Amino acid sequence: MAAVVRAAALQGFDELVGELGADPIELRRRRGVSIDADPEDMIALDPLAQLLEDAATRLDCPDFGLRLAARQDSRSLGVVALIVQNAATLAQAVTDGSRYLLAHSSAYEVVVDEISSLDPAWATVRFAVRVHESTPQRQLVDACVGYMHRLAFITTQGRSRPRALSLPHTPVAGAEVYRRFFSAPVRFEQPYAGLHADRASLHAQLGPADPMIRQLAIDHISAGLDPARAARHSDLVRNALVRSLGIGRGTKTEIAALLHQHPRALQRRLDREDTSFEQIRTLSALVENQATGAL
Repeated sequence: MAAVVRAAALQGFDELVGELGADPIELRRRRGVSIDADPEDMIALDPLAQLLEDAATRLDCPDFGLRLAARQDSRSLGVVALIVQNAATLAQAVTDGSRYLLAHSSAYEVVVDEISSLDPAWATVRFAVRVHESTPQRQLVDACVGYMHRLAFITTQGRSRPRALSLPHTPVAGAEVYRRFFSAPVRFEQPYAGLHADRASLHAQLGPADPMIRQLAIDHISAGLDPARAARHSDLVRNALVRSLGIGRGTKTEIAALLHQHPRALQRRLDREDTSFEQIRTLSALVENQATGAL
């Protein structure tokens, strides 16, 4: 089975390529990467990896993968980000991410190793990607590890910083470029890609989290992986209104942001279910008013 990834993994690609002076549509067409795919659509990973390499070469931008990662936010990971960002600890966030990462890509693996190969006092969050052996991975690995670093920084509100990074390849950009991006030393030509951090930081409490949103996201992913339990997107929106923002009080933009989606993408999915955000919110408000009146 060919490796796939959500199209949202290319969040920011078109804008970055355009700013650097090339035509992103031309680059996409060359590799057969969809121009107008929905962010939730699964696309082939090998052509995407080739696309990143093409962009780096065409634009003479060896740190293209890192630049792409710097532009991406939690929407790139979608509903999985809701689980990660509402975990109790960074270690749980990684464990949850590993368990449900299949909803984002069939080829990505993330795992916590309690003993770092660089220092016995550190732990490692390891990353691996499975693509065809002939497919170049440097830009893809840079982009993924860079995004993993960025998401960890966002999730911990800047409290967790790596002590070092390891990458399996030689530097495609200058070593100092990597050091500036990660704010830590980077070791190249290592057995695996990973973020190395103080072990205690992985088990420190992350702070306020919403267990209801976390469970909502887990239920949604579990249903998506089991066709017999397939959940409607309208249920996800309705539950988000009820459980997080209060029935009838969330705007489409707020709920879309909560679910790590663009408002237009959210509406497209609701269109497929013959409903709209406005209809769901109006009905929810009627239910709330009726319940309030009965008290």
